[in-house]
Amino acid sequence: MNNRSLAWIVFVGLFGANVAYALTTYPQLPERVASHFGMSGTPDSWSTAASFVRTYLIAVSALFVMFAGIAVGLGRIPNSLINLPSREYWLAPERRESTVEFMSRHMLWFGSATLLLLLDMLRQTFRVHLGKAQSLEHPMLSLLGYLIFTGVWCIALVMRFLSPRNPQAGGTRPA
Repeated sequence: MNNRSLAWIVFVGLFGANVAYALTTYPQLPERVASHFGMSGTPDSWSTAASFVRTYLIAVSALFVMFAGIAVGLGRIPNSLINLPSREYWLAPERRESTVEFMSRHMLWFGSATLLLLLDMLRQTFRVHLGKAQSLEHPMLSLLGYLIFTGVWCIALVMRFLSPRNPQAGGTRPA
């Protein structure tokens, strides 16, 4: 299995986990549930369980379509619409496929991290809804983990495209 296949499996699996968790837990929810939480993690707004789950599923589905669409469609986007340093170098015909594959794969990993954050927040939210917690248990830790991932993700992209070189040929930056 290659890295792109693994990225797709994780991405689709996390989407499925989000949908499955929301749908299997929904019947256990009370009619009225918290729909928003303040900075302290305590509920400060309410809605019906059906409205909450429907909104959640729409949001998760929209994110899934957005990230998958970018990953799949990136190869069809004209070079002029892709913003990279040294775009002419990285998107030259001999490097375009590997550049697009790298960017697509990394978009899937970013989407996976986003879906994992949402799944964790949904689990914390449902624990409040089911009376197993008075407030979200670790929202700031969840957000911090996501922000750290985002920072590492951004650094990986910058490092990959910082200095033009041809890694297959062992070449260096063109003159």
